[in-house]
Amino acid sequence: MADMRQVHDFAVKWCDKFRDQKINYIELVDHYMADDCDALGFKMDCGDAFSERYGKAANDYEELNKIIDEVNDIELLGSAVYSRWRYFNHWAYTGEEILEFKNRSWFILALSRLAILSEKNPFIFEGTPKKVRIVSNNICYGPYPEPTDEVEQHLTINAEGQVWFSAFTYGQGFGEYEKARTKNYKIEKEVATKVLNSVAAYFSQEYNEIFATDIGDWQMELTNTDDEIFKFRGSLCADFEVDGTDLSDLIRDSLKMDDLYVFDGNCKPDKVNRIRVDYHRVTRIKPKQPINNNTEYVTWDYTEQLIVDRKSETIEHIQNIGTGCVVSRKYKVEGGIESLLDDLEADDLFLNVVGNPPDVVESPNETKDYIITLDFKKRMPRIIKGTYDKNGLPDDWAEFAETVFNVMRFYGFGEILDPSVYNKVKRRKNDYIFCSVTFDEGYKSYYYLTDDDSIEVGDFVLVPAGKDNHTAIVEVVNIEYFSEEEAPLPVDKTKYIIRKCTDDDFDPPTEE
Repeated sequence: MADMRQVHDFAVKWCDKFRDQKINYIELVDHYMADDCDALGFKMDCGDAFSERYGKAANDYEELNKIIDEVNDIELLGSAVYSRWRYFNHWAYTGEEILEFKNRSWFILALSRLAILSEKNPFIFEGTPKKVRIVSNNICYGPYPEPTDEVEQHLTINAEGQVWFSAFTYGQGFGEYEKARTKNYKIEKEVATKVLNSVAAYFSQEYNEIFATDIGDWQMELTNTDDEIFKFRGSLCADFEVDGTDLSDLIRDSLKMDDLYVFDGNCKPDKVNRIRVDYHRVTRIKPKQPINNNTEYVTWDYTEQLIVDRKSETIEHIQNIGTGCVVSRKYKVEGGIESLLDDLEADDLFLNVVGNPPDVVESPNETKDYIITLDFKKRMPRIIKGTYDKNGLPDDWAEFAETVFNVMRFYGFGEILDPSVYNKVKRRKNDYIFCSVTFDEGYKSYYYLTDDDSIEVGDFVLVPAGKDNHTAIVEVVNIEYFSEEEAPLPVDKTKYIIRKCTDDDFDPPTEE
C-alpha cells in the first residue's frame, strides 16, 4: 500500500477534477485514474467488498452520503472508487454519464473522505484567512461571445485591504482572452477583514456544491496566515450566505463594485431598497358663510408620505393635514420590512399604468396626484407620476398598498388607548370566568363558563351546543368575571367551554 501522502495527493487531484465544471469527460474516463489506482494498490473488484459492507452506497450518492462518516478503511474506499470509475470507463452506455450530478457527487464525496482519512480535509478551510483569490468565468454553453464581451474576472483581496482586479474580454477565444480593465486600490482594513472572515466562515464547513453545465464557473484560493492554500470551485450560480448576508453581495458592497461576478455571476434579480410615495390632494371648499367679499373658496392643501426603507427596516407614514398639524407613524420591524421588499418583483414593479381616457371628467374643485420613487440595489432610481385614481396608478398598486396596510394594521396603535385593556378588571379568587361567544359570524352572543385563564378575546374554542350538546366552533368576543351572586346566568345551568381549538379542528384529517 502506498504511503498516506500519495493517497492524499491522489484524492485531492481527482476530487478537484470532478469539481471542475469545464472538464472534458474523456479526461475522467480515460486510463489515467486506473494508472493512479493501480500505483496505489487499489483493487478493481466491481465494488463487491464495499457493497457487502455498505450496500447501495457503492453506487448511489444519497446512500453514500448517509454512511460516509463511518468509512475508515482507506483500501476499501479506494477500491470502491476504482470500481465505480471502471463502470463508466467500460460498462456505461456512454462515458459522458460520469458528468451527471449524482455521479460527480458520488466521486467528490468518496474522494473527499479519502483525503480526510489520509490527512486533513483540503476542501474545508482551517486557520485565519490572509488572502482570497477568485477567478469567475461567465462563459456558458450557447452562442460564442463577441470578442469585446467581458467573460472573466480575477479578484484578489488581502488582510491589509489591498484589492487587485482584472477583467478580460473574449478576444480570440479560450486561452487568448484580452485584458480589458484593471483596478488596484485599497479598502479599510476592517472591511477587508470582514470579507475574509465571512468567506472563511462559509468554507470552514461542508457545503452543497451545485453542478450546472450550462453556465460559467468560479475557482477560489483561500490562503491562511500559515500560507496554506485551500482550493474551491463551483458553478457561477452559488447562493452562499453567512449570518443571513449573501456572500457575493457582501463582496460587491464592500468593494463598491456592483458588476463583480464573484460566486453567483451577478445575475440574480434586482432588489427594491426603498419606496417613497408622495400623495398630494388640493381641495377647494366653499364655506356656507363667505369669509369676505374677495374669497369665495378656501383651499385645503393636504399631503401624505409613505416610505418603506430596507436600510432602516422601517415603514414611515406622515400626514400633513394642515398648517401646524402633522401626524407621523413609524414602524421598525427587523426582518419584516426586508421580507416585504424581497417579495416584490423589482423588474416589474409599478411598470404598467393604464392611464385615464381623454374624455375623463375632472373635478373642478379637487386634484389628487402622486409621485412614486423607487430605489433599487443595482439600477438607477425610477420615478412614476400620475393622478391618484385606479387608472392613473400602476395596476399593481392595490396589491402593494394592501400588503403595507396589513403590516401597519397588524401592529396597530398599541394598548394605551384601548378600552378592552384599560377597562379590564382582574379576576378575584372566587370569581367565575364568563366568555361571550358567537356562532358562525352571528350577531348574538352566548355565555359559556371556563376555568382556562389563557383564553383571550379572538380565540376560537369548542363548546357543547344545542339540546344534543353537539360540538361547535365559536369565537370568543368578550370575557367577564362575576361572583356567583352577580353572575348573569345561574352557574349550575351554564355550559362550559371544552377547550381551545387546534389546527386539526379546522382541518380534520380525512379517513382513508
